[in-house]
Amino acid sequence: MTSFTIVLTILVGIVAGFINTIAGGGSLLSLPFLVFLGLDAAVANATNRVAILLQNTVGTFRFKKKGVLDVKEALPLAFPALIGAVLGTYIVINIDERFLKLVIAVIISIMAALLILKPKMWETQKDKHFPMWAKIPIFFLIGVYGGFIQAGVGFILIWALVGVLGKDLVRANALKVAIVLTYTTVSLALFASKGMVDFVIGFSLAAGNMCGAYVGTWFAVNKGNRWIRYILAAAVFASAIRMASSALGA
Repeated sequence: MTSFTIVLTILVGIVAGFINTIAGGGSLLSLPFLVFLGLDAAVANATNRVAILLQNTVGTFRFKKKGVLDVKEALPLAFPALIGAVLGTYIVINIDERFLKLVIAVIISIMAALLILKPKMWETQKDKHFPMWAKIPIFFLIGVYGGFIQAGVGFILIWALVGVLGKDLVRANALKVAIVLTYTTVSLALFASKGMVDFVIGFSLAAGNMCGAYVGTWFAVNKGNRWIRYILAAAVFASAIRMASSALGA
């Protein structure tokens, strides 16, 4: 990598890390960039996990320090997601990715509409006491998708944490980064064991992602739910269009 490429990779990582921490979908920026650098799509998907792991390490620490993350609440949700991510990582090359992208595009488009039409749903904390047996399959399936491709998983996690568990956007984001951190640790290890990770590029991207995550946690806590909802809506719409066009070969 040239000095220019390293600097450019870090800058992309900063933007992706901020978007991922505030909303989600940063990987829809970083993955095409890694392919642009010359990585095979599968290697890019694996290498991106280095940045995701370190980004969410920073985000989890910062949210915990700010007092909006309850680790004891995150762990029971993270465990089924971790198991799902193991499965998703193993089947990543055996599923029709275009079909999966179309399904996710539809889901996050519905989420974008709800962000605009139902603002109180996202800005009010109203904990719902779902039994664990009902939470496990939801977060397991989210983990499968996260292990498979990662891009857009933040949107789905926020939907589950807000729509199913009743968290506001600040606390949903805090739980999201802790859950992603947990399963990415295992997913990255599996990819690395297959020799699919370019650590030089991965750590360059991670340097930017960590900076973006640091700023993103500050923004989330200090600006609150309304600003997050605006950014989330914009990111969701853009990501839905990107996923659908990619799936349709546009």
